[in-house]
Amino acid sequence: MPTIVAAQGALSGRVVDAAGGSEYLDDAALIGAVALPEDAPPFNEITSAHWQEAFNALATGEADVTLGGLLAEVTPIASYFGEVQGDGTYRLEGLPLKTRLGVAAKIGDLWWPLREEVWLTEESPELEKQIDYFRLGADPAGVRIETYRLNVKGGIGGKLRFAQVQAYETLKIVNPDPTRGAMVHVEMRIMVPPGSAARSLPDLYGMIFSYVQCWNATAPVTAPQGEDEQAAWMLGTRAGPHAAQPTATPGAHTSADNWHWLNQDPVLAIVGAGDTEYRIDPSPGGRAATLVFDRPVPPALNGNPGRLVIHLVHLGGVLMSMPSEKLAFERTFNLDVIDAVAQITPELTLAGLVEGVHRRFYGEPENGMYPPNPEVAPDLTAGQTVQIVLGFNHDAQDRMAELEQAAMQEDAPPEKPTQDETEPATRFDWSVLFKSLAFVFGLAFIGALVATLRFPREKQLKRLAELPATRKEVLAAVVKLEQEYKEGKIPARAYTEHRQRLLNRLVELDSRG
Repeated sequence: MPTIVAAQGALSGRVVDAAGGSEYLDDAALIGAVALPEDAPPFNEITSAHWQEAFNALATGEADVTLGGLLAEVTPIASYFGEVQGDGTYRLEGLPLKTRLGVAAKIGDLWWPLREEVWLTEESPELEKQIDYFRLGADPAGVRIETYRLNVKGGIGGKLRFAQVQAYETLKIVNPDPTRGAMVHVEMRIMVPPGSAARSLPDLYGMIFSYVQCWNATAPVTAPQGEDEQAAWMLGTRAGPHAAQPTATPGAHTSADNWHWLNQDPVLAIVGAGDTEYRIDPSPGGRAATLVFDRPVPPALNGNPGRLVIHLVHLGGVLMSMPSEKLAFERTFNLDVIDAVAQITPELTLAGLVEGVHRRFYGEPENGMYPPNPEVAPDLTAGQTVQIVLGFNHDAQDRMAELEQAAMQEDAPPEKPTQDETEPATRFDWSVLFKSLAFVFGLAFIGALVATLRFPREKQLKRLAELPATRKEVLAAVVKLEQEYKEGKIPARAYTEHRQRLLNRLVELDSRG
């Protein structure tokens, strides 16, 4: 019988308040396990994306439910749910053997995941696992965004038809309550580079954009980086920061916290409780997307406030043909921002304006550093909106204009030779003869032309539809396309469309680094 049918295992354990509160639960609780496909990303990567609604749906018996949202879409093979007793104990029976199991407990309205996957075998058909959680309901007066950091880098050059603008944003949210955690809701609109659509970004996680949320509630899980770990934290995409696919091997899978390239703080662990949704927003060009974080900030531990840190990296760009163009995005938070600073590279310009009150968000810049505005405290109050505008300075704009002019000259079709004025006039107008022949043999000629060109035309379109796999192949394809266009082998519309596709492919490959 298939493994999923021959269910013989059991999982038991306890749900525990990690802040040391009462052993008895305040609310009714559920325990759930999902059987994951062999090639699914690790469960702790799935729970770093959008998964709360999916677990609620599975717990009510809905079928064809996917975990992970648009970022880590995974369809469970099966699901198993039961009740947690008032003292926090639970037991799930009838679980499949030799199957990857993701486990979580729902306390109140929130699912709290078991970080590691469960793997039951004939030798070990039963396991005990403790699932930690925090009681929620911290005093909201003490919860705040302690720091908001913005670091922006610009890039001009290469074969791109736009100058890159890459924004690194960091939010550090603190909670001083010693016994209860606090749920926070953060929405951050992300930039989308020219030539890309918001719908394509999930497959480019780790190259075009990336994020991570960490906390100091638990110690991070670390491990040395080896070949088997090079594809960690890809959220199920085919790309990822290491451009490799994880190997589907039997057993429980997990990603160590230190493998995520944005988790640079050795004391922080990656958060699984809560949700991070990648949302495509309505827009005329399909280029608007928002990351929505619904995550808990832990209680204070060992005298230090509980801390939740969110890192976000996203890429935009200014077209070389429009060098004075600006990029703008807004930030509105439900919490006070105590301290806000920014830093930009020399070729960029930055402005921040708090709407409604019409004041500067940052202080006077010096050498690319923008300190907090000394005239106000906090720098941004809950509910206020700041608009951040990015662009390139005049020197960079001149450089962009030069590159665009050079590119346009390369793209221009060859000029048609003009008749030498000193050349004697042709004595016989051969066009009359050609027109007569075309009139007499027109139908036969057109039929023969269609018959002889149909297969090559289909073959040509098929070749144009294929995209190269490497940057070197893309550049070679561009050169070949230009040559064929100059020789008149490709119509102007097909040339324009395929050239844009090649440029988009080049944007994708260059963005991967």
